[in-house]
Amino acid sequence: MRADAARLGDLIEKVAAAPEPARELFAEVWFATTGKQHPDVKVRFALFIEAKAWTDAALITVAHALPGWGVVTRTGPGSGEAKMQPPGLRVRGRYEGLELIRHPGGAALAVLQVMLQAKLAGH
Repeated sequence: MRADAARLGDLIEKVAAAPEPARELFAEVWFATTGKQHPDVKVRFALFIEAKAWTDAALITVAHALPGWGVVTRTGPGSGEAKMQPPGLRVRGRYEGLELIRHPGGAALAVLQVMLQAKLAGH
């Protein structure tokens, strides 16, 4: 378990320090967090990476790393934001999730970072 936590911690640092999305970083996060996936899912992820559809690649990673979880994100030029929404956690009709992450490299990196933090927290 310590090795997994250390690996997730290292990935969080890499993602936090990344100035922009990169194929190698996304692949490293994918393989560290999603486990064995159906070949069609892997192909879909690879197509998103090839097309540089970074937010789509980040969201499919979340869908397979934390099934049932949601992501709230804000995209646009410059920095992006993301917040994880655990399944079934609602307060007064609104979802309460983990800490909001802002990433200067955009929403896709914010999504990866917040997902990795949720995984590290044991979710």
